[in-house]
Amino acid sequence: MALVIVSAGTLAHSTLRTLTMQTLAAATGGLMLAGLLAGVALGFQLGRVSNSDEGRTPEFAYLDPAQPGDQALIQQIGSLSGRLIRLEAAAGRLTDRIGATRPAAADAAGSPPNVAHQPAGGPLLAPRFGTASGAGTSLLQLERGLDHVEASLDRVAAMVARRDLDGMAFPSRVPIPGVVISSGFGRRTDPFTRQLAEHAGIDYPAPYGTSILASAGGRVRYAGPHGAYGRTVEIDHGDGLVTRYGHASRILVRVGDVLLPGQPIATVGSTGRSTGPHLHFEVLRDGTQVNPGLYLTGDES
Repeated sequence: MALVIVSAGTLAHSTLRTLTMQTLAAATGGLMLAGLLAGVALGFQLGRVSNSDEGRTPEFAYLDPAQPGDQALIQQIGSLSGRLIRLEAAAGRLTDRIGATRPAAADAAGSPPNVAHQPAGGPLLAPRFGTASGAGTSLLQLERGLDHVEASLDRVAAMVARRDLDGMAFPSRVPIPGVVISSGFGRRTDPFTRQLAEHAGIDYPAPYGTSILASAGGRVRYAGPHGAYGRTVEIDHGDGLVTRYGHASRILVRVGDVLLPGQPIATVGSTGRSTGPHLHFEVLRDGTQVNPGLYLTGDES
């Protein structure tokens, strides 16, 4: 008979206390059972049933792999432990991405008690782990705890997806990577009048035909001639944010196009009020030009 003792602890940070298999060597088909119990041991290293009272008899008592009922419980433990391993790995990946605390398992004490004379119903189904208490009850609690962790991870994953979508629409990417700007935002000497003037964007000098990339995802709201800006593309990113790309030699998109971050939208030129090939890049917040440097992070992805 194999003696399995599981000590108290949380689902996500559990350890295996004791596992002896004195009768396993004498049993027929020992290799198969040893492999099965090895999987159970791996699972118990990550999950154990809550039992916080010191000196209390563990809910998992003696399990005999030779007994069909006990063997079914062992197999169920292995299945649940596999789920826990996958969820732990997923939690680690999400934690690395957003710095969130790993979701903790809720107290799976069972369903609320039935209230007399209240509406109830549903199909008649057999109990998950039979009607016996002890190991079967503990397995049910373990499964409910795993369900809670899985649901928590789904919520975190949804939060990450929403954050990723928001990040895609934020103009943080340089429109021409690897180019040193020739003129920043703010006051400067006008290249034509040589008088002090305001510059509402950032200039990126580059050879004719160099690709201009969308600083973020969004929808094209304008594409065409635009006075002193020459051939211009404007992208609406939502929440009042718009990016403007001027002096292009050729426009590659049309009004209404939905763009991804880093997608080519035009090529560098010198159309409009320009002294040579470059990109004039602006960021508008609620219709007002703001310093693009406050938004750009140098991210080229």
